[in-house]
Amino acid sequence: MRKIEKAPTPEPFAKPEELFAHIPYLVSRLAGSWNAELGRRLASYGITTTMLRALSLLHIFGTLTVNEIAELAIAEQSSASRAVDQLVVAGLVQRRISQTDQRRREVVLSKRGESLLRSAWPVMASGYARLAAGIDSEALATTARTLAQMMENMRSVADP
Repeated sequence: MRKIEKAPTPEPFAKPEELFAHIPYLVSRLAGSWNAELGRRLASYGITTTMLRALSLLHIFGTLTVNEIAELAIAEQSSASRAVDQLVVAGLVQRRISQTDQRRREVVLSKRGESLLRSAWPVMASGYARLAAGIDSEALATTARTLAQMMENMRSVADP
């Protein structure tokens, strides 16, 4: 097990083990691997990871704007917009004008989108099972809490 420091030294890393113990590096590597594998496996469903995230988010939240989808899907606004455009063309989501604010354009999941999400979800579930293999539920819960706190730290603390 690599030793994890509370904070890196003020100097750049000099050894591979320093880099390989750096949490942002590990998270980036994990996210890159996860997204690449998920993207390959979703191709047979005709959707991308961003599209799956959008479908999942709409399933959870019901109605979102493209900007909200972009933020929650961890995607650039332009990527989220293109994904939503493709989902609309495929009949997987619908755009509508908000009943409470005529300026607000909302996106909602269609029945066809719900069906595709349910069909493609085992890809996500099996990927997660592979990711979590050999890690007990307590360690996974600790990891989730720690990463959530790190995300909160990033939101609440301005760069020096």
